[in-house]
Amino acid sequence: MQVTKKEYQFLTQIKGSDYSGDGCGFTDYITDYDYDMKVVRGLIHSLVEKGIIVYSDDCGIDDSKGRAMASADVTENYQDIENHKLINIEVA
Repeated sequence: MQVTKKEYQFLTQIKGSDYSGDGCGFTDYITDYDYDMKVVRGLIHSLVEKGIIVYSDDCGIDDSKGRAMASADVTENYQDIENHKLINIEVA
């Protein structure tokens, strides 16, 4: 699947999150602390359309200010958990 450089950077940030090191898949909580939400909203929409991520506006966990956090999970077809790398993705 082809992605833009910005999409790939976003996916790399998800892969590198503290929550992706547990062996259960590449996931990250999406907050305005870690991400520029004006940019990320467009990336999320595009990557969901391509089937590369699954996104939830409310994952059931609140941030330190009591706001519901969103989550993004890279789908199985695009992650190699054992070798901790993204797969089947080409940067256009």
